[in-house]
Amino acid sequence: MFAKKDNIHKDQVLYMVIQAQVGVGILSLPYNIAKYANQDSWISTLIAGIIMLGVILIMWLLCKAYPTMMMFDIFKQITGNWLGKCLIIGYTFYFMLQSSYILARYGKIIENWILERTPHWVVLLLMVLTSAYIVKGSVQSIVRFFMLVTPLLILLFALSSYALRDANFLYILPIGENGWMPILRGSKEAIFSMLGFDLIFFLYPYIRASNTQILKSVIIAHLMVTLLYTYLVIISLVYFVSPSDIKRVPEPFIYMIKSYSFQVIERMDLFFISIWIVSVATSYMYLLLLSAKGMAHLFASPKHTRFLPYICLFTLMASLWFMDLDKLNVVNNYLTVCHYLFQAIIPALLLFISIVMRKRAGDKHEVQ
Repeated sequence: MFAKKDNIHKDQVLYMVIQAQVGVGILSLPYNIAKYANQDSWISTLIAGIIMLGVILIMWLLCKAYPTMMMFDIFKQITGNWLGKCLIIGYTFYFMLQSSYILARYGKIIENWILERTPHWVVLLLMVLTSAYIVKGSVQSIVRFFMLVTPLLILLFALSSYALRDANFLYILPIGENGWMPILRGSKEAIFSMLGFDLIFFLYPYIRASNTQILKSVIIAHLMVTLLYTYLVIISLVYFVSPSDIKRVPEPFIYMIKSYSFQVIERMDLFFISIWIVSVATSYMYLLLLSAKGMAHLFASPKHTRFLPYICLFTLMASLWFMDLDKLNVVNNYLTVCHYLFQAIIPALLLFISIVMRKRAGDKHEVQ
């Protein structure tokens, strides 16, 4: 059913999840959380990571029940052909909308910090063409690219850590001053920056490993990303004098890095953004892949590549339209609802229906 060249080793799962989760939202993560949780933002990040473990477990249990099927096939198996196709359409459009939003956010940041006069379509088109070139290959080629660029995250970690030279850890005190409700509201923002692990569950049959090994790899990768995000949020909190300062800077990491320079590299912020762009590309690539896979399943096509040009064109045109800040906020509000629906509610309902179906099938077997 699946080509040998598309097989994914259990050790590669770690790299795929990390690269899918770390994306465009990493730059604005402290800003988004601090709007609610202030100096307790790092607690919000940890809580978000714990909450997402439950979502990972739900998706894993669903795929474990149908280990030879992709998630798109599972939709049809559980809900029937007609409703299954509706779910495939919904998820495909969700991935396309999410990828368009990522492109628009990426273009906006590049415009604000580097290329103020460069037309938006040039910046976005280069990202689309580069990503499409990688995605048009086999799944294994995408995995290898993810593995190749993962060490760049170490550079991001190192560059951010340099800000500790001006850190004051008293800035994160007092802990829990504003109560738990602001912390939980901040967790909601952190959750949306941790999405991406669903890539594995849509490619579950490609992975050559036991169910337990897959779950273990996904959890380890997710915990690594959670700790990385928590560390980066702490760095922001101890660098800025107060959370109110972070609220004035939508991309605090770039602001921090920009204040430093070395003899070899004068503009550290440009170097930082260059590495960050790769993380944006990997997030966009995985969404392109899932969108193309969804279209292929919808039209019963053996190859997903035939749909890539149309998906790329849609995401490019949509992202250009989203470039206005007000429109970006509207799209983000829609995506917030979609995240809850497609990442948690629908998988949980499908898992419940699957359990009921298997229980009824077992009861009928006992009666016979």
